[in-house]
Amino acid sequence: MSKPIFIATHPNFEKDDKAIVSKNLFSYKKNKYDSVIEFENIVGEYFYTNAIAFDSARSSLYVLLKNLDLPKNSEVILPAFSCMVVANAVKWVGLKTVFVDCNKENYNYDLEDLVKKISSKTKVILIQHTFGHPEDMEKIEELCKDQIFIIEDLAHSLGGSYNGKKLGTFGDAAILTFGIEKVISSIRGGMLLVKDNKLSEKIRNYSLNIKDFPNNQTFTSLLGVNLWKIFTPIYYFGIGKVTLGKMMVFIAHKLGLMGNMIEDCEYDTCQPSWLPSKMSPTLAILGINQFKKLERLNDHRINISKIYSKELEIVLDSKVGTKNIYIRFPLILERRDELLKAAKANKIVLGDWYKNILYAPVKTLEILGYIKGSCPNAEYLSKRIVNLPTHIKVNEDDAIRISNLVKKYL
Repeated sequence: MSKPIFIATHPNFEKDDKAIVSKNLFSYKKNKYDSVIEFENIVGEYFYTNAIAFDSARSSLYVLLKNLDLPKNSEVILPAFSCMVVANAVKWVGLKTVFVDCNKENYNYDLEDLVKKISSKTKVILIQHTFGHPEDMEKIEELCKDQIFIIEDLAHSLGGSYNGKKLGTFGDAAILTFGIEKVISSIRGGMLLVKDNKLSEKIRNYSLNIKDFPNNQTFTSLLGVNLWKIFTPIYYFGIGKVTLGKMMVFIAHKLGLMGNMIEDCEYDTCQPSWLPSKMSPTLAILGINQFKKLERLNDHRINISKIYSKELEIVLDSKVGTKNIYIRFPLILERRDELLKAAKANKIVLGDWYKNILYAPVKTLEILGYIKGSCPNAEYLSKRIVNLPTHIKVNEDDAIRISNLVKKYL
């Protein structure tokens, strides 16, 4: 019987990570902020810049924007082919979001649309490096002309490079996330990188006065890892759609034992009372352990992507000095929904970043100011996108198995 393949149930965690979780499950309150400082130092040294840890990337972005002291009518340019939590952070600060379309080749900014939407009110632009594919930073820098504050979002691309230079070192600042499905994971957590020393010091002082990460959030984060260890082997045990594993996951979520990466109120663009907050010291320990594996995890992703490329006859990027880490391997399929259904029948859960514009309900798009039809490429792709897993738990045989299934729907 073929093993189940998941794209998002703690895909980065290996035995040593799970051992850290188990060790700290009932003793996490004893950990001090030394681990957070150590994690900041490790990341800061990797990027040769100032690093400040928070509970999430959206908190990092919120704190950064708040400390830029921009006029209230300032505009922040964001990709429409992305997640709403980034746009929410802009809204919380009181700035205006301007959404730019993506191109159909690498899912990054459509530069023609970007040029049209830059105005005298544009003060900040966020670069996503979608699915790990590096944005054309030379053109971005040329368009910004030192007049627009550039923030790189490394949610998809930590460890990648462009023209031999690390992603995250081009802009004025960068935000990192260490969520469950990201390049490395501390379950919950984020980091802010800031080049300017005065701005960094200002943000550091600001961060000293924000809330601690809630204890209950740390506990459910750790507990969720152990619960998935139980649920994964029995996830498909049962008949039809009603299986033991799915029922247990549902019950655990209802009881509040699993935690949420996005709080319910955020779907209405509301700011949870505990955001922003400091990074959990216990989760920072996980982050440190995962960061040590960054290159190996990314090399594995690249190798798995090469298998998909060969099997599905899709040409990968080959520009010298540019490294796409392929956090997920994206495909555009007219028969996307048929494939997703068939995959589940074969015990394979594929990804759907971003099946909706901003991965958000219509009501949320309206609140955030997205105008339907303003980003046609993103809207086209959102109805056809599917992502194949590349994480460390997917081996070469798994990649071939997935490829053989996908071929039927190309």
